Amino acid sequence: MFGPLHRRVRHAAGRRLTTLHALTAILARRRPVWMVSFAVAETNLSEGLRAACASTAMLLLGNLLHDPAFAWAAIGAFWTCLADAAGTNRMRLASMLSFALLSSLCGGLTAFVSGWSAGLPSGVASGLPSGLSSNLGLCAATAAILVFATAGALCRIWGSAAAQVGILAATACVVMVDKPMHDPHSGLRFVAIYLSGCLFALVLSLTLWRIHPFAPSRAAVRAVYGRLADMAFDGARLLRHEGADFRHWASHAATFRGEARGALETARTVLAKVPNARADHRATYENLLIALADTERLFAYLIAVTDACERGHLSVHEPQRAARLLSAMAEVARRIGRAIHDEPAAAPVALQHRLHKLAGQLETALGQPLALRLHGTGPLDFDPAPREAHAWWRAAADNLAQAWLTLKANATRKSIGLRHAARVGIAVTAGFAIVRALHLPFGYWATMATLLILQPSIALTWPRSIERAAGSIVGALLAAAIGLAVHSPVAIAVIVFPLICATMALRPVSYSLFVLFLTPTFVLVADFATPGASELIYALARLGNNVLGSVIALLATFVLWPSREPVDFRTRLADAVRANLAYLVSALRHVGGESGEAGEPAEAEHEVELQRRAAGLASNNAEESFNRQRLERLDSSVADRAAITALALLRRLAGTATRLRLTAQREPVDRELAGWIDAVSGEIDAHLRDTALTPAAAVFAREHLSLVEADAVNQVAHLRRLLVQNNS
Repeated sequence: MFGPLHRRVRHAAGRRLTTLHALTAILARRRPVWMVSFAVAETNLSEGLRAACASTAMLLLGNLLHDPAFAWAAIGAFWTCLADAAGTNRMRLASMLSFALLSSLCGGLTAFVSGWSAGLPSGVASGLPSGLSSNLGLCAATAAILVFATAGALCRIWGSAAAQVGILAATACVVMVDKPMHDPHSGLRFVAIYLSGCLFALVLSLTLWRIHPFAPSRAAVRAVYGRLADMAFDGARLLRHEGADFRHWASHAATFRGEARGALETARTVLAKVPNARADHRATYENLLIALADTERLFAYLIAVTDACERGHLSVHEPQRAARLLSAMAEVARRIGRAIHDEPAAAPVALQHRLHKLAGQLETALGQPLALRLHGTGPLDFDPAPREAHAWWRAAADNLAQAWLTLKANATRKSIGLRHAARVGIAVTAGFAIVRALHLPFGYWATMATLLILQPSIALTWPRSIERAAGSIVGALLAAAIGLAVHSPVAIAVIVFPLICATMALRPVSYSLFVLFLTPTFVLVADFATPGASELIYALARLGNNVLGSVIALLATFVLWPSREPVDFRTRLADAVRANLAYLVSALRHVGGESGEAGEPAEAEHEVELQRRAAGLASNNAEESFNRQRLERLDSSVADRAAITALALLRRLAGTATRLRLTAQREPVDRELAGWIDAVSGEIDAHLRDTALTPAAAVFAREHLSLVEADAVNQVAHLRRLLVQNNS
């Protein structure tokens, strides 16, 4: 009795969840141009709970011992959770332990030199020139900030994990400089308390709150199914909307196809990092590989379906029924992702059969001979390269040797990493000098904002600065409101728990939301360390200093060796045109082929799949390059309309090519058409790269072509007119 009821409740909840995800995807698509990311599906509640438990435990311990200094232990625990590099336990231990030791050593050293002058012996201080002893600590602290901020930013050359550890360790330095240590005994006690918080978070993360070796892989594969569900749901929305035109479908393709391709590549990377001990002879790993291969097939199918839907109500037989079926497929795809995440060792066969059944009904509703075929016992499209296992000491030696080679390669004035490190060091040091000269309270918030905002390029820095300023404004108001109601240390610790949880959980979603919850968190922790002060003063001070840090970061970005988009957009566009037209030619030559069935051999089908992936990646790269250049101009209204249209046409070409491949027809295609597309591809490529022009290809006759082939000819001709004839 309760079984069917339970299933109906779960199905209803799944439909509501699918609708919610689609709505958030629409909001993300319509976000302001300066908001870099807004992906609600990336929320990581487990990471938020872990950081909240670690930090709140330190606050409660400090309250129990009546020692406000344990607020620094809470900060250390929070930062250590931020430094956690996703991956194997060895990688997590290395990143978190490195941060704990580096931040304690460098931060403690910065605090010691900041209080240096007060700790000098009276005989030494009296022997110095007048006024020098009072400024000695400031000069030493300034030098320490310059060295550690530069070193922290330089860690970017060794990858994202090293960059995260380096920047967080530098953050500890710019924060601890405002806590000068005059007494070695009390100073060592402070460092020990801070380090205890870091180590507590480390132990909690690797023992009680361990991450399963397959957890990142399962989450990554589930994210792919989520992106595909969003793609299907939005396609159904546009199909219901009779006024949807080329602009709407182009926006759909650029957003949802790009996100799906990005999620697929992320899942490939995560699966490739699974330790050999876990990957070998494990059914879970094999099922995850098969599930990832299925997402590629489902992605290709949805590209073909949405391309057919784009033709509108005149070409779709039953548009409303097709929209309902697409929505149902979105729900089933999301349920498959959840099933693989929860039970990766068992394939969701029933859900896959349901997906096939819906695809067959959708084929009738569309009036298009499109077939969905997921992997059963066929070959995998994804086969990670074998990796050798080494002892930890040998792996550490190899990593050190590689790090030294990377440092030598970047020891040049032309190195972007070195220029960025110098920019960060100068900007953070200038910010420190300004706040000290103006005697601003809590000035470390300004230097911390400068350190965290500055990115290697203009296109990344100025949106991040605006996001931080916007998040700080709302967060300061929230902190002031909380401060009016919360006063006792226990109440502060209780309120900090959900704030830290939200801060860490929403960090992958949006930098604005991350800063929004980070602001009241730090305000309340500072109140814990210094009871009796006004929360409103803390909030306003943090707001003003964040704005000051954002301004300093922007000035440094535009004045100190500004780094712009390194690759010319025309080159990226030429790569995208060549890759998409090559995929179209391969699709024409292997039309209707399916691996393992009465079509082309599996090797040929696999080759076409690789070209489809290359076309998607090239389009993503071109769109990202165009968006970065648009951000560098600080004006989205002057965007090149020809480039936007060309990128949209490339997405449509990929859809047409996929529709050709998945069609059930077995009629031979016009072989001259592939040669004509090759000629046009060479002509466009020569024009975009400013090389020797090839002879112009003649107009191709369309009378004897099928409907899909005629679509391909029209799109290629339109692309040629747009990029060659209208820009010659």
